[in-house]
Amino acid sequence: MNQCRTGLYIHIPFCSKRCKYCDFFSLETSDSGVIREYGKKVIDTIFSRIDEFEGEFSTVYIGGGSPSMLPSSFFDQFQEEVLSTKKFKNIKEFTVEINPADIDRTWLGVLSEKGVNRISVGIQAMDDRVLSEMGRRTKVADIKKNLPVISKLFQNISVDFIYGLGEKRDIRKEFCEVFELADIKHVSAYQYTRPERENAPLLISEEETIKQETEIREFLYAGGFEKYEISNYSKNGHRSLHNMIYWSYGSWLGIGAGAHSFNCKTGEHSFYQPDIAEFINGAGLSRFSTSKRELMEEFLLMGLRTADGINLNKFRRFFDVSFEDVFSLDVIKDLERNELIKSDESSILCTEKGFDLLDSVLLKIFESGKK
Repeated sequence: MNQCRTGLYIHIPFCSKRCKYCDFFSLETSDSGVIREYGKKVIDTIFSRIDEFEGEFSTVYIGGGSPSMLPSSFFDQFQEEVLSTKKFKNIKEFTVEINPADIDRTWLGVLSEKGVNRISVGIQAMDDRVLSEMGRRTKVADIKKNLPVISKLFQNISVDFIYGLGEKRDIRKEFCEVFELADIKHVSAYQYTRPERENAPLLISEEETIKQETEIREFLYAGGFEKYEISNYSKNGHRSLHNMIYWSYGSWLGIGAGAHSFNCKTGEHSFYQPDIAEFINGAGLSRFSTSKRELMEEFLLMGLRTADGINLNKFRRFFDVSFEDVFSLDVIKDLERNELIKSDESSILCTEKGFDLLDSVLLKIFESGKK
C-alpha cells in the first residue's frame, strides 16, 4: 500500500457531568490527580508507539470527553516533549475540543502559545431549554461570554451543533446568534442518534428533523460554506485536516482509554479498552487485522461520506486491483441513473440525494461485490 497521511488522536475521557445524549466513552470525575496521571501516561504512550507509523505526523486532535478539563501544564509538557520531536515538526493542524462552560482566557492563552491552532467548540444548541434537555452543563450565557474570547485568540474555529432533538427549535436564530459572536470557519452538524439509555433525550419527528437540517444547510450555504462531508461544512481552505485523514483512508494513532488506531500501510486496527485504570497501568491494548475485502469496503464507506468521493486510481494503488474487478459497474450505473451518485473515469461520489441515502448506496455496492 502507498504512503498516506498520519494523524494523532488523543482521547480525554473525563467530564465533570456526562451529557445525556453522549455515546462516547467518558466518566464523571473531578479528581485532578487522576487527570494529571492520565495526561502523563498519554505522553509516555505516544513515544512507545509512534514508530509503528512511517513518516511524520501532520495533525493532532485532542477530543473527549472534555479536553478542557486538562490542566494547562499538560500543553506545556506536550509542546516540550512531543511537538519538539522530528515526527511532529511539521504539524499542520492541532485541534482541541472545548466546552464553553469549562474555560477561561488564561487557559486558552496557554493553548495558543503551545501550538494549538484550531479550536472545536461544543455548542450543540443556542437555547437553554434544549441544552437542559441534553443534560449539558453549558448555558447560553457561557457561550456568549467565552466564544468572543476564543475568537480573539484563534482564527480557525469550528463549532458543533446537534439537531434532531428539541421540539420547536428556531435553528436559524440559534445559528445567527452564534455567528454574531465569532468568525466561524467550520461547522459540524450532527443528526441526533438516541443512545440506549433511559434518560436520553427523545427523538423528534422525522419531519421536524428534516426541517432543522434544511435550515442549517441553507444558512451555511448562504454564508459561503461548502458541505464537504455528510455532517461537516467549511469555508474555503478550512476543512478539518485531521478528520479528512479518517475519510481519505489515512493512518491515525489513537492514544487513551477507548481510543482506536488504524495503520493504512499494514491494514492493522488497534484499540484501548474503555478503562482508565488499565490505560494508566499500561494495559488494555488490542490489535486486529481485517481481510482485504473488508479494507476495500472501509475505503468506500469513509470516502463516499465526502464531497470528493473515492478516487479510483487511489483504490488501485492501495489494493493492487481495479474497482471494476471487485464491484459491479452495472450497479454504479444504476445508482447514477437514480441520481444517487456521479462517476467518471477517476472518481465516484455521492449527490446530495445520495448523501441522504448513503447506507442504501453502500449496501447496493457491497452486495454487488464479486466473490
